[in-house]
Amino acid sequence: MKAVVKVKRGKNNIEIHEVEKPLCQDNEVLINIKAIGVCGTDYHIYTDEYDTVPPLIIGHEFSGVIAEVGKNVKGFNVGERVISELSVQSCGVCRYCKTGNPQICLDKKAPGTHINGVYTEYINMPAALVHKISDNISFEEAAVIEPAAIVAHSLLQRTKIEPEDFVVVIGPGPIGLLAIQMAKIQGARKVAIVGTDIDKDSRLKIAEGLGCDYIINASAEDPADIIYELTEGLGADVVVECSGSTPGINSGINMLRKQGRMCVIGIPGPEKIHIEWKKAVIKALNIVCTFSSSPLSWNWVISMLDRKALNLDSIISHKEPLERYEYIFEEISKGNVIKAVLLP
Repeated sequence: MKAVVKVKRGKNNIEIHEVEKPLCQDNEVLINIKAIGVCGTDYHIYTDEYDTVPPLIIGHEFSGVIAEVGKNVKGFNVGERVISELSVQSCGVCRYCKTGNPQICLDKKAPGTHINGVYTEYINMPAALVHKISDNISFEEAAVIEPAAIVAHSLLQRTKIEPEDFVVVIGPGPIGLLAIQMAKIQGARKVAIVGTDIDKDSRLKIAEGLGCDYIINASAEDPADIIYELTEGLGADVVVECSGSTPGINSGINMLRKQGRMCVIGIPGPEKIHIEWKKAVIKALNIVCTFSSSPLSWNWVISMLDRKALNLDSIISHKEPLERYEYIFEEISKGNVIKAVLLP
């Protein structure tokens, strides 16, 4: 089968190779991959900014159809449409695993970063991690359930957005656009998005189409001033920080009300982040840093998609054959991609 492989360290060094189809072990299902979501991590592996041990098949976001079922597996059948969580080698016995957080298990190994991933035709996954999806959900939408589950975990479980919250999302990338929808589903009173001139003709327009109440261009106006005006001087109840930047984090601190909540999802680059801690302390802010997803968040996203309450197609800007992975990475480098899906 064909696979996109990081063959050695260094920028690019990714090639299409013929590799052996994986064997389905007793507690696994073998999945024929139908769609692949392109994550920022994949791009950073391409540019060699993410630490990996080649040779490695990249990628971790996917959907597909069961091609084979291991002899110990119950409840799954060949031909069923599925997706899978990523905590492939979490230990199951540590404090994190036992409290429902295998995503932060110290022994966890995930496809596409630690072990062979999904930029290929088949992958074997532990049946315990696999979720069925209905015909109501397209393979393309299903391929980006993983980032949606990250947002659901961050907003619903960690930050606990509540009805009547005034929510501000900083950064209108795919995570930010998903955060708008989920804040609305949870009953947020108003939702604002903060972007820049780069976003105004694309991502901010999508945000508006998703029902975002206020569109703020930080290149033209001070977001904190706008938020205080909109909240009659009080400030936002919740800030969802998706940029991973010093200006984004500090802007969030500035616009939050006293005892407001900040959900930090954006992962910074190599530069140090300088945070206005004094202001955060004086305002008694609740700052929650969040990473990856939980099993519960996957179930929630699947349920919302099945009911058409959540729209993942809205964030997909590119669909290309798997062989066009390099074109997609080039488009990402130019800032032209919101979310891309590759088709094997």
